[in-house]
Order: sequence, then C-alpha cells, then structure tokens
Amino acid sequence: MANKYNDTQNKITKESIFTALMILMEKKNFKNISITEVTKKAGVSRMAFYRNYSILEDIISVYLDELFEEYSNHISNYKEIDNYELTRSFFSHFRKHQKLITNLINSDLNILILERSVEFLHSFCSSIVHKTLCSPEFEKYNIAFIAGGFYNVLMEWSKSGMKESDEAMAKMVYERIIMK
Repeated sequence: MANKYNDTQNKITKESIFTALMILMEKKNFKNISITEVTKKAGVSRMAFYRNYSILEDIISVYLDELFEEYSNHISNYKEIDNYELTRSFFSHFRKHQKLITNLINSDLNILILERSVEFLHSFCSSIVHKTLCSPEFEKYNIAFIAGGFYNVLMEWSKSGMKESDEAMAKMVYERIIMK
C-alpha cells in the first residue's frame, strides 16, 4: 500500500514540476530559469526535484518520452492501421501538446522533439514486421528522413497556430508519402 501511495505522490510531484516549468517558460527563456524557481513554483522541495531529475532538461525529456509512449500505446490499440491513420493520429496527439511545442520552439529546445521522434521510429520500426527486407543502412536513413519530415511539418504547423485540422494535415503529408 505504501508503494502505491509513493507512486501517486511521485507522479503528482513530477506533474507539478512539469506544470511549473511550462508556466515559467511562457514568461522567460528556459536558459534563465533555475531549479529553485521551478521547485518554488511547483511547491516542492529541491530534494523532490533531485529524486526525479538531474537537470531541468530532464523534465522535458522525461515528458517527451511519456508523450511518445502514449502515442505508441494509442496506435498499438489498432488491429490494423494504415499510413493515413498513423499520420492523422500523430497530428491529433501532438495538437493536445501545442503549449509544450510552442515553449520548446521559443526556448530553442525543439530539437528534443526530433531526437525523441527518431528514437520512437527506431523502436516502432523494429517492433513491426517489415513487408520488404531492407538493409540496416537503408532503414537508418529512411527513419531519419521520415522523422525529419514529420518534425519539420509539426514545427511549421505549431508556429502557424495549428489552424489546419488533423485530417487536413494527415492528407497533406500522406499525399506526399504516396507521391500524389
């Protein structure tokens, strides 16, 4: 019972720290934010911070890992999923996190999204059965190409306020993929 309570408390602490960081990032550049400011805003001790993270960037990295894990879990719920639906789900999932993306862009930390995208695609591709066999070199470059494309489209879409629907974004990207 104590472990379940500790897990819940730890989750609340991490959520508080993340929320505090996002609020602070709306007001000032990430490079000018201190751990003390974050812990004070979150209402937690520095010890609580260091139990979960080593540096401020870890807050974002851990959150992005969880974000991609949520997306992975979502798409794994489909028995069969095509490229269009994968793409639509991608935009739908990231729309929910527009404030995070905007904060990362404004603080020149958006590269963290690209890094996590590449990691996610490597993991995703290794977990599915390839219809065609390809060399490790081809797979490596193909993943870099796809991740870079999705990342750049996501950044542009976010900078323009995510005005287009998830479906419109998926259609645009999907049409590029199949070369219509």
